[in-house]
Amino acid sequence: MSIDFSKYKNDSTNPELPKEVTIFGPPGTGKTTTLIKIVEGSLAHHIQPWKIGFMSFSRKAATEAKTRALKAIEGVDSKDLTYFRTLHSLAFSWLGLSTSEVMSGRDYNELGKLVGLDFRTTQTLSMEEGPLFNVGAGGDKYMSLIQYARVKQVNLEEEFHKGWDRSLNKQQLLILDKAFKDYKRAKGKYDFIDMIEKFIFRGTSPEFDLLIIDEAQDLAPLQWKMVKEVLVPNSQKVFYAGDDDQAIYSWMGVEVDNFLNASETKVTLEQSYRVPEHPFVFAQGLTDQITKRENKSWNSTKEKGFVTWHNDILDIDMTEGEWLILTRTNYIANKVCNKLREEGYVFWREGEGWSVSVNVLVAIEVWLKLQRGAAVPADLLKPFSKLIDPKYITKSGRKLMFSLSEDQEYTLTDLKRLCGFDVNNFVTWQNVLKISEQVAAYIVSVRKRGEKILSADPRIRVSTIHRAKGGEADNVALLLDSTKACVESEDQDAEKRVWYVGVTRAKKELHIVVGSGKHSFGDLR
Repeated sequence: MSIDFSKYKNDSTNPELPKEVTIFGPPGTGKTTTLIKIVEGSLAHHIQPWKIGFMSFSRKAATEAKTRALKAIEGVDSKDLTYFRTLHSLAFSWLGLSTSEVMSGRDYNELGKLVGLDFRTTQTLSMEEGPLFNVGAGGDKYMSLIQYARVKQVNLEEEFHKGWDRSLNKQQLLILDKAFKDYKRAKGKYDFIDMIEKFIFRGTSPEFDLLIIDEAQDLAPLQWKMVKEVLVPNSQKVFYAGDDDQAIYSWMGVEVDNFLNASETKVTLEQSYRVPEHPFVFAQGLTDQITKRENKSWNSTKEKGFVTWHNDILDIDMTEGEWLILTRTNYIANKVCNKLREEGYVFWREGEGWSVSVNVLVAIEVWLKLQRGAAVPADLLKPFSKLIDPKYITKSGRKLMFSLSEDQEYTLTDLKRLCGFDVNNFVTWQNVLKISEQVAAYIVSVRKRGEKILSADPRIRVSTIHRAKGGEADNVALLLDSTKACVESEDQDAEKRVWYVGVTRAKKELHIVVGSGKHSFGDLR
């Protein structure tokens, strides 16, 4: 069923319009902007802001939506948008839980000691973004399977016998499953899945005049149960927003059918404001190979853009412009980062940060200024003081430098007089600062390349495709190297979707690096 979507933008509360609508938002078509306009139109028709639910799969997306709503809508305060949050956050607050009742890294470590397993995590765990656990660790592998079965709502033993991970021992899995339940019961603890389950069991929720489920293609079966059985019955109008072609979390139990069948009324946002023509055509070639999808018609930008093929990431000239380098796995991302370091590129690694410590960069810049006789603000002297080689300053002198008046600037002469900084201005930063030879060599190569090492925004970003979802850049480099498990996966639809997400991050240029390893997504030309 198709509708005049402008009616929803103007007045989503109209009782003559269908209660539930699915909005398909292909890459760069302004899905979030559209949803904010719906919120704005609802407020204009006197819906109270606390009667609007804007639920997203990830904390990042929920925060972005709230920020954009506050900028776009006059007269609305942050505290008014009470229900701009994730489903887990809604369950947490509605159930009246406290943070002390949530399983923490310490709890998992205690549990691991009880069953003889090692959990690598050190923080509270969430399934909002990425895997529930680091599946590379022993104990985490077992817990991942337990959590996977729960969100997918399938029998744990049956899931084990499907060969989810043949390195796992069935007896150990069942021991952990029981111990996990017993631990939570004894300690009065909940994990994120418990919150959803308890929310569903209670069967009550806030009453919404408008409910938006963003990133709906990423919801696991248990989350869909929460939405359909509890939230929707307590809502007047419901929008499910997402893109089935970007449903890339099948390995977390996500089934795209739930999104495709969410409602009878469907709308597609047809104009992309990101993807140029040539990358668009390339992306269409990928979606044409996906067997289970909504057939959507959408358009590229007026820009041509282009797609270029390379044999190695270093064949691409990245000396200028904005770049996003995408890989299928963290292992391949690590290899890319090593190559970039060798070439003297400064970059940002998603989930890890800058390729070199900002404090180190600040310290180098401070010394270079002091060498020239310039004065340096006291706040910049704090990271500098921590890295000075002990042969040039005493412990008491380091403390004095750290505590200098913050409203003043200081020269090298000042620091010699006030802090006993015993060094001459001809000494190189490699000698003044106590940093490793490897880091020093990298910074030297960075300076030779002429890279800006203290820019506010990273010019080059390195990320896995999953972490980059929702992101974009003028220039995208996509490496086709993959893994045996991915290449031989029974769910090739899921793999096509992953690469589709990667291809559609480019706003101008798409550079594809052919696979150099044993396993590759293949030659797509």
